[in-house]
Amino acid sequence: MFIGRERELTSLNRIYASGKFEFTVIYGRRRVGKTALITRFIEDKKAIYFMGIESSALWQTYCTNKADAF
Repeated sequence: MFIGRERELTSLNRIYASGKFEFTVIYGRRRVGKTALITRFIEDKKAIYFMGIESSALWQTYCTNKADAF
């Protein structure tokens, strides 16, 4: 379920539509929906999404899966 993130999505869409290259960092407490927000925002866009994870094997799998999508 995705509820109550219209303000954040509006901000991200404004940055995306600016026509400039911009780097956005999204941070906050755990389990508040940061990943869901990013996933919802990029679902209809070409995007590169990096997520900090601990395992290098898991990182390699993630990168391979994302590379196949492009």
